Amino acid sequence: MNPLDLLMAKDEIRDLAGAYSIAVDDHDIEAVLAMYTPDATFTVAGRTMSGRDELRAFYVDSMDRYTTMLHTPEIHLITVHDDGSASGRMTGHAELAVRDTLMLSAFRYSDRYRFADGWRFEHREVSFMYAVPVEAMASSFRTNQRIRWPQTRYAEADYPESAPTWNTYRT
Repeated sequence: MNPLDLLMAKDEIRDLAGAYSIAVDDHDIEAVLAMYTPDATFTVAGRTMSGRDELRAFYVDSMDRYTTMLHTPEIHLITVHDDGSASGRMTGHAELAVRDTLMLSAFRYSDRYRFADGWRFEHREVSFMYAVPVEAMASSFRTNQRIRWPQTRYAEADYPESAPTWNTYRT
């Protein structure tokens, strides 16, 4: 791939991720689904949804649960492959209203993309550093139990403690 095509592919994939955030926040289910390949998968909390019907059900449920959302994409690292695919990692933050609770979260996406009439998500997997009520933000960082969705048990954060380097950097 020549350098210009590589830069254009990366820019189109970044646009896809930005458009995704806006579509999710706007509860635009048709736009969200159009960003995925027909056989796409999405994984969150160990659960994988496959294909348009399962993705639709997942996103509609999320849109019903979060009355207001603001997703802010941040760093986006992309590797474009020669076979019309790409992979990427993206960081972001979100503010999510769940009934009367304002949640703050930091997340990472691990993505696979495929060029199919434009770049599309082939697979997305989201992991969380934290998801906590705004009033618990300061105290939540004393522990790795930083997944604190309303009316659920606290759970361990997906990262950074799970990184291979977390306990070995001093050696």
